[in-house]
Amino acid sequence: MPPLLLISGSQRAESWNARLLDHLTFSLQWQCEVDLLEPKSIGLPLFDQDLETDAAVRKALDGLYPRFANCSGILVACPEYNGQATPLLKNTIDWVSRLAHLDTRFDNPFHNKPMLLCSASTGWSSGALVIQNLRSLFGYLGALVVGPSIGIARAADRWTPDGFEFDDSTELQIEAALSALLQAASHYQPMGEPGSQQV
Repeated sequence: MPPLLLISGSQRAESWNARLLDHLTFSLQWQCEVDLLEPKSIGLPLFDQDLETDAAVRKALDGLYPRFANCSGILVACPEYNGQATPLLKNTIDWVSRLAHLDTRFDNPFHNKPMLLCSASTGWSSGALVIQNLRSLFGYLGALVVGPSIGIARAADRWTPDGFEFDDSTELQIEAALSALLQAASHYQPMGEPGSQQV
């Protein structure tokens, strides 16, 4: 089964996007290996090139990078902050993508990596602007962003004591998007450990 890395762009304890990832994990758990990146475990400062040689930063980054490099696909769920990705998500991507420029043992972990973009919003927009923003960001990094995305409008109205409950149309949207990611991930060969990457 292809290993997938799931990332929430929100640190909020009751994040709708974290809840969306939980919902998607339930659908994915029999079809892939799921690695859920907890936002509070990232432990990276605001990106600053002056900190690139800091031992604590490199230790955190060396531990985080393999999770991006060794997966066959990435699923991101991010809220919309003024139409943009959250500082947490952007900062994490900035640091992880920078490692290849600091150490020749590492390659760009986003190159041709299948990626699915998602957003849960309390408003009507379904996170359309942040999905567009992330599509541009990950496209710049060379990722293979799959065509369908998952956008959930008025997330609070779809939440029940048993979790999210979506209408048939939304469930079909989710199924199509997950299927596209899994199909692309099944053909992707992860990089492996530093020094073992295939050119």
